[in-house]
Formats: sequence, C-alpha cells, structure tokens
Amino acid sequence: MKLATFFPYRNDARKILIPYLNQLTEAQWYARHPDHPNSIAWIVEHIARSEDEWINVIALKEERRLKGVLDHPQQILQAYIDIRNHTDLKLSAMEYDEHEPAVQLPHFSDGWEPPSPPTLRWIFHHIFDHESYHIGQIGVIARLNGFDGPLF
Repeated sequence: MKLATFFPYRNDARKILIPYLNQLTEAQWYARHPDHPNSIAWIVEHIARSEDEWINVIALKEERRLKGVLDHPQQILQAYIDIRNHTDLKLSAMEYDEHEPAVQLPHFSDGWEPPSPPTLRWIFHHIFDHESYHIGQIGVIARLNGFDGPLF
C-alpha cells in the first residue's frame, strides 16, 4: 500500500487557500496586528520551509530545496506550492511499512521530542497537521487586520 493512501485530504485546504492568497494585496500579505506576532507572509513561508526541512532534510536526508530569501508574496506562494508538489511526488512513490524504524531526529534546542516514534508516516502526518494549524492562523490574522479571511 502506498503511504499516500493515509493522507487523501492533505491538499483540500489548499484548494481554498491558494486562490485566496492570490487575491491578497502586498499590504495584506505583510499586515501585522498587536494581538498576533506574525503576518500571513511569515506563516506561509514558515509552512513551506518547515515542510522542506522535515521531509527533505530530516526524513529523506537530502538537501533543502528552498534556499535564499523569499522577499515577495508571489515568491512565497510559489515556494509553498512547489514544496508541496515535491512532497506529493515523494509521498506517492513511498510504500507503507508497518514495521518501519523510527527516523533519527535532530536535537531540538527547546528540548521538544515527538509524542510517538517518528516514522515516515508520523512525519508526514506531523507536516500536514502543522499546516492545518497555521492555515487557521491565516484566517485569524486576516480578520484581526480588518479584511476577510479564506472561506473555510
């Protein structure tokens, strides 16, 4: 069985989010509010860079794909799209192994450790769950700054 079988809904929120992000102005991408420390631009770049780090560097022991500064909303959005396309290709090629060993994780400076053995399945679940959490923040950031959030 393909590992992707466990994550059939992984891109559903993106079907709403990407068109929403495409219609934002640059000011909306970078808007900050005193009640939330980050902008939508920061959140989207964080999602993309986290996925790149967890999938490519930690799980697959490959090079980071996202290098350099992303200094424009369209660059950030394209990186967000490109990294998921790459992740989907990798995920679609992987077979699920119920006896797979845990992936060796780096030591995190804050002492964080995963709640269960970090298998490949766990890592993909972690990335997709992480994205969902931060997508919710995008709606909060938009509304705090006085403009409509995505329709989910």
